[in-house]
Amino acid sequence: MILWILIISTALLFLSFMLMKNSWLRTLLSAIFLIILLSAIALIQNNDANHVGMKKVTTESTQVIYSASPSPQLKLLLHQDIGTAGKHNVVIYKTSEKGKATHTKADYDIHNKVVSTSDNVAQMKVRRTEWVYKSDFYSTLFANQNNHLLVSQTNTFSLPKGWYNLTTKQAKELGKQAKAMQNPSAAQKAAMGQAIQAQVAAAMQKNPSMSKADQQQLVKQITAKYQQQAMAKLINQIQAKY
Repeated sequence: MILWILIISTALLFLSFMLMKNSWLRTLLSAIFLIILLSAIALIQNNDANHVGMKKVTTESTQVIYSASPSPQLKLLLHQDIGTAGKHNVVIYKTSEKGKATHTKADYDIHNKVVSTSDNVAQMKVRRTEWVYKSDFYSTLFANQNNHLLVSQTNTFSLPKGWYNLTTKQAKELGKQAKAMQNPSAAQKAAMGQAIQAQVAAAMQKNPSMSKADQQQLVKQITAKYQQQAMAKLINQIQAKY
């Protein structure tokens, strides 16, 4: 609408100035059309620079997120820096357990932070502030331009115990070393076997009537615990190195 006002007032100013005879009416109309023209230009500039007719609106939303790792046992949130200063980054995660990994938008007005939580699920809380028009009048006047223009956005990732926040470089190194862990040496297998047998024996002393099925389940639990501890140790080493 404002563009039409600008075009029409320009045309009328030209016509009144060029085609009308020199008189008080010509002067009056030229002045009116000139004022309308300049007002339209000023409104356009102020809408672009100072967001005239607009107000800031903040919204919040929360969603459950899933590990970016292809392994269901390894809970990873990944991030990659933007630029060389390291002040901004994109975060990589999944919105569904079996879906493809996605990432936050790369924008200097979008900030990501990671916190720990006592909850059982990982979540992303989005706090977004935008410029929106105060009324339909202003929206129509400026043809809805710059509506929902981003002011700032903060994505807060809340990670439960057992999750790790790694860079993409650290994750790549973890993948390489994790493959080596899948083929332990004979000495490593023997040491783990002895440790597992010792814990099973201790559990049998406390509960001599433990069935074979319970013993097998216990072995699985102890083995998984050792694997988790080994993975945590490996991740700490990689984080310290890179």
